[in-house]
Amino acid sequence: MKNLFLVTDETQLKDYEYFVASHQNILQNYITYLQDQFQVEELPQAIIWADDEAATGFIRECPIPAYTNDIRMVMTPDLEVWKDIYLKQIENYSTEDTQEIVAHYHSLSDNHLLQIIGHELAHQSEQFLDYEEETMWFEEGMVEYISRRYFLTDEEFMREKQINQQLVNLFQTKNDNCPLSQFGQATSERDYASIFYEYWRSFLSIDLLVERFGTVEDVFFSYHTWHNQGRPVDLLTWFQLEI
Repeated sequence: MKNLFLVTDETQLKDYEYFVASHQNILQNYITYLQDQFQVEELPQAIIWADDEAATGFIRECPIPAYTNDIRMVMTPDLEVWKDIYLKQIENYSTEDTQEIVAHYHSLSDNHLLQIIGHELAHQSEQFLDYEEETMWFEEGMVEYISRRYFLTDEEFMREKQINQQLVNLFQTKNDNCPLSQFGQATSERDYASIFYEYWRSFLSIDLLVERFGTVEDVFFSYHTWHNQGRPVDLLTWFQLEI
């Protein structure tokens, strides 16, 4: 993949180039891991390392500055930008309910930036059969799980899981619980709480399935069995999930 840069000034360019150079080896090792373990056969032709304004406005109208397709992946490698985005999830909740969440997001490291990149790259896996609304939760949850397990320490992984559960609980105190099979339907643009709510629930569902089945590979095996048997029920029912 080519590295392309869309930045505001020379200082930002140097910062982004340093990030890419510093993490080049670990990202290449991750790509090899995906190719060996999860049937990643093709990658985007380029990664566009873009600042937040370019990623969410110029290249594509999108509230989250990380996304991909078969041609290019876009990512803003700025930790402060991501801290601000994550904190927007809790703007409408009381400080008393969110102190622990705020402290967590202020403590994020480059591992979390790498995990976001890893999330996008894992979408290239041929293990996923489609990206239909009914099964979208499975792919989004799985790529989040795979990338977190790879890039985060065990402590960071468990902390993210704990914080995600807190965020899900907070969201559900004020909003109706939309089924995961309707992934994205209840999401409002620029409503970060509703956007991330879908992703955190999807991750927690996959985490639950891995605990139940034992390995990611076993979860994929059941997923493919569901498909090969003609999808007799919806995927949530197949996995007996009520999250």
